[in-house]
Amino acid sequence: MYGRRMLKPLRRVVRRLMERTGLIGPYYRWLERRSARGLGDEADDGRPMPPAELVVLVSGPSRIWFSERGRSDAAMFADLAARHGVDVAAGIGVLDFGCGAGRIARWLAPAVIAAGGRFHGSDLNPKLAGWCAANLPGAYATNGLQPPLALGDGAVDLVYAHSVLTHLTEATARAWLAEIARVLRPGGLALLTFHDEAYAAAWGPPDVAPRLAAEGYVVWNQALEGSNYMSAWTATARLAALAAAGFDVAEMIPGGVDEPSQAVAVLRTRT
Repeated sequence: MYGRRMLKPLRRVVRRLMERTGLIGPYYRWLERRSARGLGDEADDGRPMPPAELVVLVSGPSRIWFSERGRSDAAMFADLAARHGVDVAAGIGVLDFGCGAGRIARWLAPAVIAAGGRFHGSDLNPKLAGWCAANLPGAYATNGLQPPLALGDGAVDLVYAHSVLTHLTEATARAWLAEIARVLRPGGLALLTFHDEAYAAAWGPPDVAPRLAAEGYVVWNQALEGSNYMSAWTATARLAALAAAGFDVAEMIPGGVDEPSQAVAVLRTRT
């Protein structure tokens, strides 16, 4: 028991040392490759399925999870947009910001395009954006860690982003909120998931909930920004303040307590 108590602080020290020396990047990539080798199940849902190494890059524990959670998250975003007056089947422009390996886009893009709309995807990782461009309907591009996006002002009606703000520092999140407001038309809608107080209390690391209550914005693992290694936790009021320059808050949906579903900010650009 004593040995296990000593091992945890030691691991923390080693991880911080790797962050400071830059070794955490290669180590984390090695862990991802090892996880990909163990991704054994199949999911035949009639849509292109990315290779295992790309599923793991977006934290997919299995191909079945990738398929089923992608379908449910696509339905969640479509239903939430409709509730706020934006119909994905009405010939609109949609941006999947942080599209990953198309977990959600593979369900939503066909519906948007079939209705005469335009579907765009963008991701920090060129491998992920490239796979989507080669295998899914729509137009996909690589973005940098900082704006801009390869879209004009007011180019789209709806932007959704699942677990993107959750991997950014506060300054970077603020910059991307401004950029999302730029590419949305006046009155356009942004649906952005984040780790709020409820999610932190139910699913966060042991110390994150009290820190979030005190600080409003907490970054866990200060390295590899934009990757799943870094996690960001944002109080609801702080997110509203960060978005205030370009958006009105239409709704804030708390994170799930009974199951790990992130909070959702529903933001509308001003007309």
